[in-house]
Amino acid sequence: MRTRIAWAVVYVTALNVAAWFSLETPAELLTWAHMVQADKVEHLLAFFAATLLAIPLLGRWVSPGILAIILLNAGLVVELMQAFDPGRNADIADFAFDQFGVALGWLAAIPLRRWLGRPRSADVDPVRGS
Repeated sequence: MRTRIAWAVVYVTALNVAAWFSLETPAELLTWAHMVQADKVEHLLAFFAATLLAIPLLGRWVSPGILAIILLNAGLVVELMQAFDPGRNADIADFAFDQFGVALGWLAAIPLRRWLGRPRSADVDPVRGS
């Protein structure tokens, strides 16, 4: 388990380093005023919702950690694709808020998975207790 966590940390760190060098974000976009715009909240909420839905729905087949990494990759791919569109800009801050959304969604999905995994009272056999 520790090895998986260590490799996940290494991978996410490498992903952030790649994003930092790939996404040319002007310094004026890294100001506090730019960080509190509605666009950033939309990124956070979109990836929060995607993670919160993906983990309970797909968690039976794919581990939550892998799903989180897939969503992190999706966030970076979206930002890299925007770099090729003249009307858009690839913003490292957007990617950061994507990551916050994935992290918050992952944390919120932990109790949700436990709650969804519990047997309902109708599913419990009163004679056997299960």
